Amino acid sequence: MKSYVLTVSCTSTRGIVAAISSYLAEKGCNIIDSSQFD
Repeated sequence: MKSYVLTVSCTSTRGIVAAISSYLAEKGCNIIDSSQFD
């Protein structure tokens, strides 16, 4: 299994994490670790 690191930098807005994780799930990806910093 291949592993990738996705780094996103954007303004803190409600729903960003949900949108990204939903998109990745639709594409069949599995998130094994997640960190969020404000």
